Formats: sequence, structure tokens, C-alpha cells
Amino acid sequence: MKVLKYKDWQNTVDTLGMYIQMVGKVALERIPQEPEWESAMLHITPTGISTGNIPSENGMFQISFNFVKHQLIILDENGREVIISLKDGVSVAQFYKTFLSKLEFLGCRTDIYPIPQEWNFTTSFEKDETHKSYDREAVEKWFEMVKYAYKILNKFAAPFRGRRSKVNFYWGCLDMGTVRYSGKLLNTDPSLPVGFRYGVDAEEIEFGFNLGNNSIGEPYFFGFMWPNNPEEYKKITLPIEKSYYNDQFIYKLSDCLATSNPEESAMKFFQSIYNVSTKVQGWENLESYNKPLELPPQKTRRRY
Repeated sequence: MKVLKYKDWQNTVDTLGMYIQMVGKVALERIPQEPEWESAMLHITPTGISTGNIPSENGMFQISFNFVKHQLIILDENGREVIISLKDGVSVAQFYKTFLSKLEFLGCRTDIYPIPQEWNFTTSFEKDETHKSYDREAVEKWFEMVKYAYKILNKFAAPFRGRRSKVNFYWGCLDMGTVRYSGKLLNTDPSLPVGFRYGVDAEEIEFGFNLGNNSIGEPYFFGFMWPNNPEEYKKITLPIEKSYYNDQFIYKLSDCLATSNPEESAMKFFQSIYNVSTKVQGWENLESYNKPLELPPQKTRRRY
């Protein structure tokens, strides 16, 4: 698996990121709200990412990206389907116009906030003629990394008995993660932006994967607790070689893949963050949260 650095496909990321934000904003507007914006998250599929079911005045519909066929697919409950090809040279503004028209055609018109969120530019979708790159090969390489990280995150998240999220894809900055909650609610500063204020109103530990479209510049696993301000937390060293703390714990995918057992190394990284974070936050009920599932073993699958 090739580790794709941000600089290797930045123009495509900046374009695809806006396409994905449009879809996420439709989910945000229509799906019944859940704590920590859980309802607005996207989900990994075998071929891409999807909103799952979205209610509308004319029945349910779903929006999915297929990164094998390089298509955006909108499907309604009557089986009607519209497809938008993902191809180089289509500006964000052109895509936005087509996307809204296809939604309207299916009777699912949704007015969304057209300004990018959590990105390094804020050009409104309908005015963005600058970003129009789509490198199919780069997208496929990126999604291979996403699927690899998803498998590990899902395995790590699965046995936890307390309140947790599924492994979600965050459309704001194209990262992915799962969250565990202690059960304690937090009083948040009412002056904070609404998205942040209602996204961190509970004590939590998050584990995830980021493509590196930031100062790190390459894909990495991450983990942190919230609130994350105690000084002793920032000084903790995890027993994972080459992991480090920089506002959150970081473990680069390239370093992980260089180990003898990358999956085990990533799992150990997440478990170490959980162990130190629950200690610092003083979580209760750990015995019940961590009790093994003790389910019958799954069948061994034959390899051909």
C-alpha cells in the first residue's frame, strides 16, 4: 500500500473535499439530530462513502460516492437513481449546480450552507471555479488507506460496552474516527461556534485516522481525550515507538506500516491512549465497559 502524502494530491483533495462537504451538509440539514452531531456523519462502504438513509418530504434517499467507478450516486426509495461522474476539469461551482439540480429532480431539494467548513479556504461553492482537479489514481490510493484504517478502527471499537460512536467519516476535514464516552456531560462555553459547542459537550476519548491535509502533511492515526488540557496528559509518552504528542497523540501511517505487525501496532496505539486517558479523566465503570464479549467465535473463512 502506497502512503499518499497531502502534497502529492493536494489539488484533488481540495476539490473532492468540497464535493464531500456538499453531501455532508445535506445529511446535516435532513437527518434527525443526535448528540455530538452523530447523525450528520458519513459512513464507509466497500467502494466509497455514503450518507445512509436520509428522510425527505418525498420519502427516503441516499447519497453515495463510489471511488471504484468514480461516481456520485443519489438513490431514492422508489429505485430512481441519478449519477454524477467524478472527473477532472469539473469545478466545484459546476459540480454544485449539477448536484442541487439532481436533488431537485428526485424531489429531495435541500438548501445547504455553501461556505466550506474546517478547510483552508472559504470560497462559496457556487463561486469556486478554481478547484477542479480529480486524479482518479490518487483517489483510489487514498481510499485504500481509508479502508485499511477503517478495518483497524472497527476492530478496536467493536468490543467496548459503554456508549460509543460507530466508525464515522467526518466530512469537515475528511478524517475518520470512533469516540468513546465516559457518561459525563460537560458545560460548554456558549460563545464557541455552534458546531464545536455541541460536538464536545460530553467527556470523550476519540481515536481516528487523518489523511494529513495539515501541518503533518501525511496520513496518520490519532487519538485524544476531551477536555485535553491537563498538563500531565501532554507529558505522557506512549509505549509506541515514533508516536508523539502534538495537541493529540500522533502515529504516522508510514511508521506504523514499517513495523513487523502494523495492525497490532495501531491497535496498541489506540489501546494505550484509552488506558492513559481513562486514568487522567478518572473514568468509572471500566470493569463493565471493558468486560470481554464472550460470544461464540466466528467461523474461520477459507482462503482461496
